[in-house]
Amino acid sequence: MKIFIDSAEVKEVEKYLSWGICDGVTTNPSICLKSGVKGGEEGMKKRAIEIAKLISPNPLSVEVTTDNEAEILVQARKYNAWAENISVKVTITDKNGVGLLPVIYKLVSEGVSVNVTAMMTFNQAILAAKAINAGLAVAKNKKTHFISIFAGRVSEEHGVEQAQKVLKEVREWLDFHNYKNIEIIVGSVRTPENVELWSKSGAHILTIPPEVISKCLMSARTKETVVQFLGDASKALQQL
Repeated sequence: MKIFIDSAEVKEVEKYLSWGICDGVTTNPSICLKSGVKGGEEGMKKRAIEIAKLISPNPLSVEVTTDNEAEILVQARKYNAWAENISVKVTITDKNGVGLLPVIYKLVSEGVSVNVTAMMTFNQAILAAKAINAGLAVAKNKKTHFISIFAGRVSEEHGVEQAQKVLKEVREWLDFHNYKNIEIIVGSVRTPENVELWSKSGAHILTIPPEVISKCLMSARTKETVVQFLGDASKALQQL
């Protein structure tokens, strides 16, 4: 399983690279704003290029800011030119629930890595995978593409078990049909419990906010044990 860092903060990305646990990065405009990015699209471009270079060849997901098909194509092609390891995030539908599969297919066929996002159901995921696979069949390159399932939001509406079921069944479906260039990203990971459960679901990737990673390392019993070990070691050294 891979871990993507859900952040646009360069120092955070550098930290997790130094820990050996950063296999990629996911961002969106809200995350960029939270990370202090200013200057509109130019500011986002500058930060994206910086992070993409830092984590290369691992992927950086950058999200389009529109649900209009023509505008998505323009933005996605622009973002794709920023760096070789950019993956463009496109929602599975527009705000009216109309599918964006034609855009997804076209971008993949042009060689743009796509991260289809905001998915909640098995049906959404397999249709996105079909569109991606069809695009791959005519694309000159065979980049990796992603389908992002928002397991946290599924859990809120239908329970944790349903989120786990969707993830497992989508992975089984991808494997059965031998879709090798498509990976599942679990989005909306909010707690250490989410990490524990969904890392066993068969998903290829968890995209995790830094605050959740920190919580995953926390254990009062571990802290107590470390204090004991250090005390015992100090006493032992005095007697050596």
